[in-house]
Amino acid sequence: MSYTVLARKYRPQTFADLVGQEHVSRTLGNAIERGRVAHAFLFTGARGVGKTTTARLLAKALNCEKGPTPTPCGVCDACKEIAAGLDLDVLEIDGASNNGVDDVRRLQETLPFRPARDRFKIVIVDEVHMLSTGAFNAFLKTLEEPPAHVKFIFATTEVHKVPITIRSRCQRYDFRLIPHALVTARVREILSVEQVEADDAAIALVAREAAGSMRDALTVLDQLLALGGDKLEGESVASGLGIASRAQVFTCLASLLEGDPAGCLRSVSAMAEQGLDTLHFARQLLEGARDLVVLRVVGGQDALVELAPDELEHAQKLAQLRERPELERLFAGLAKLVEEIGEADLPQLSLEMGLVRLSDRPALVPLQELLERMQGLEQQLRGSAAGGGGAASGGGSRGGPIKRGPAPESAAPRSSRAAPEECAASAPDGTLRSAPAPSSEPAAAPSPLAELPPPSAAGNGVVATMPAAAPTPAAEPPPSAAGNGVAVANGSAGHAANGVKADPAWARIVGAVKASQPALGAVLDHGMPLEVSPELLRIGFPDGSFFGRQAQSASAREAIGLAAEQVLGARPSLQIGTPGDAKISTLAQTEETARRSRNAARREAALRHPRVLDALEVFEESEGSVDVQVDLE
Repeated sequence: MSYTVLARKYRPQTFADLVGQEHVSRTLGNAIERGRVAHAFLFTGARGVGKTTTARLLAKALNCEKGPTPTPCGVCDACKEIAAGLDLDVLEIDGASNNGVDDVRRLQETLPFRPARDRFKIVIVDEVHMLSTGAFNAFLKTLEEPPAHVKFIFATTEVHKVPITIRSRCQRYDFRLIPHALVTARVREILSVEQVEADDAAIALVAREAAGSMRDALTVLDQLLALGGDKLEGESVASGLGIASRAQVFTCLASLLEGDPAGCLRSVSAMAEQGLDTLHFARQLLEGARDLVVLRVVGGQDALVELAPDELEHAQKLAQLRERPELERLFAGLAKLVEEIGEADLPQLSLEMGLVRLSDRPALVPLQELLERMQGLEQQLRGSAAGGGGAASGGGSRGGPIKRGPAPESAAPRSSRAAPEECAASAPDGTLRSAPAPSSEPAAAPSPLAELPPPSAAGNGVVATMPAAAPTPAAEPPPSAAGNGVAVANGSAGHAANGVKADPAWARIVGAVKASQPALGAVLDHGMPLEVSPELLRIGFPDGSFFGRQAQSASAREAIGLAAEQVLGARPSLQIGTPGDAKISTLAQTEETARRSRNAARREAALRHPRVLDALEVFEESEGSVDVQVDLE
């Protein structure tokens, strides 16, 4: 007893039965109804999407005894014989084995004769791209002006190989891959007719392996029916097809997302013990990562994710383990891993090491947070440098070169020169100019040279403008009045950068914190003391600030409370929030202002040094340009 495979047994017999190609069936049906049927058609698309089936349906619709009609009866002799492939007036030719010029000529010799019984003589050429160049050229004239009773239908999976001269003479119809949902519905319908039970996981596997081809889906289903009998389950279906189940894929993806390399290795080992294909498993992981990204973007109620209900629920839980950038990075890593496995001599080893590498990657950190951390470290380094004093050293940082005005007269005796203060007077634009006239007064005692700046960038006397002199900063304040021996954090903590005085008690609190936890003290340098009292200590940080998040931790709050109690004599209530419209400078801003003032004073002192004044005379040939090196904080 012969057996008819499902792909032939359930082949569509009308345009209404054609699944996933409604745009083609509707167009052909309307053309038949309106009498606008072309003489040549070109059907193109992937394998198993209905090209040859549609060609037979069109032949039935044109030759049905009740036609031409878009709904052939299926019971007349023409319909039955065309469906069985026995009609003498419908010629089905394989382009791969009849691809020569002589084959086309023999076909052309039969075309002038009328059909034996049917209304039209229809020529169906499957895999037409396999014809030779000579065969295509032999077709040109006949294809352009065939007899009125002849219709040509060409089918191909590689339309780019068909000459443009052939394509231009045909109506082209592009057949699409059949959506996953339609394949699933059709498979479920056929299983119901065949009286076979199957769970959602089994049907989903069949549809997924079909990859948009209905014929492939029915071929796989035939194989599974022979394996599982009257009941199909997901695990047995995966085993029968030699692929990993969705549970195995999700387990491996969970290990990747949780940073568990041991779990990844166990998943690969289990896959290898079952004899599954390594590359196919890697592609399944890639598809699973894509589903997680889509779920994170659009949610679970969308047709973009083709999963069974229980699989969808599991995937949604996995998608919530990481943020979208992490999932996208996982997909990119798996995509690269699939390429590596495809080229590897030992694919299993490549898969194992690749998964270990992906599971060990550190978490992504937002760029803004990294920038804030770098700013915090920079402020800490500046504070450490300021604490080391301002002594001159050859290895210190260097200020820019200094620009001066015209050099003083070299013939004038040293005793008759103007005082250093007059020689280094600043012009309104900040440029240093020599005094207009020498003075007979003895020169004042020169200031000590604080630092020497770097040479100019060009190294040839190119100089920068010197800013106007700034006032000398205030002296360092005394140790904390609380008697704990902790010094105030900076030398001008009593004054804000905008002229508003800061609370000295806040500076002592920060100093006390720095004595026990220097890193936390550096964080508090960036906080605004909105209110400092024995009852309430309220600190402000900008919204979303990295320093604010550091100060909010339980250990940080405890350390701040202890320091406040030590300075204020009572444990205040601690509040950390945003400053709102308050314009109170932080200790970091105050220290920055003081540092700039100190650097300006050091530059000014360097210009007043006798050696600098001597250099202004010695190098007068350089038109008054000289480089002075000054160490800056």
